[in-house]
Amino acid sequence: MLTYLNNGTLTLEVHLRSRKKAESSGYVPSNSFNNNMLKGFNNEEMSDVTFEVGGEVESAGNRRKRAKTTATTFHASHVILRLNAPSLADMCRSGDEAAVPIIGVEPEVFKMLLYFCYGGKVSEDELEANAKAIIEAADRFGIVNLKLQAEAVLTKQTEVTVDNMLDNLLYATSKNLALFLEKIMDFVAENGSMLLGKVSFGDVPSNLISDILTAVAQGKKSAGGVAGDDLQIMRVGEMRKRLHDKGLCIDGDRETMIALLRENSESSPSASRVKLEP
Repeated sequence: MLTYLNNGTLTLEVHLRSRKKAESSGYVPSNSFNNNMLKGFNNEEMSDVTFEVGGEVESAGNRRKRAKTTATTFHASHVILRLNAPSLADMCRSGDEAAVPIIGVEPEVFKMLLYFCYGGKVSEDELEANAKAIIEAADRFGIVNLKLQAEAVLTKQTEVTVDNMLDNLLYATSKNLALFLEKIMDFVAENGSMLLGKVSFGDVPSNLISDILTAVAQGKKSAGGVAGDDLQIMRVGEMRKRLHDKGLCIDGDRETMIALLRENSESSPSASRVKLEP
């Protein structure tokens, strides 16, 4: 026994093995709601409204001319439209026998919109190929999330230049594309000297001056040179996230989003009044 001692100390090495009960390998399916919803997509038996899309589409080259095309029929549930495309739902009533004509939208684009309303996903490739057409239709029918998805893709794929800046700016303003407009304003703030004498701002709405100043202030803040109202210089993505977290509308220009956040701020006077008991 003494031969196992090391300076009078006996060292023991113990190996332990635990036996775990085997976990059940039983399969538990996930919520089937989305899959079930998609079964109703363009299903005539499960629908109560009908749309005739196409048949007469405005010519891109000349707005005064209209080219006749073959109309495509789509079926939908009015309840689903009411929840996901309210403006489209306003165009029809449950049980209407006559089909609602949809002019100015390509059938393939309308199919994407309707598929999205049923919980489907529009692929990145489809968004890239049809960004402006999707924005136009989604804005028209009140499908906000799809509009903003297409806007994000358009913002990413568009290279703003001196030559196209003004056209992009006017387009972004007309569709309330705050994220796209922010990118354009960043370009203006960074390349002001290049734009002088090359771009006429006579047709630019006066309210956009505020957006230009915001872009300049955001640049200074990133360089550590400005302080002030965080909402006033907050990036669009962060504002939309805060609005979404509060359950508020995320579609609108900067001023609209800032006003909504201030009205619903926990630190606002109306929200911070607390009755103190004596």
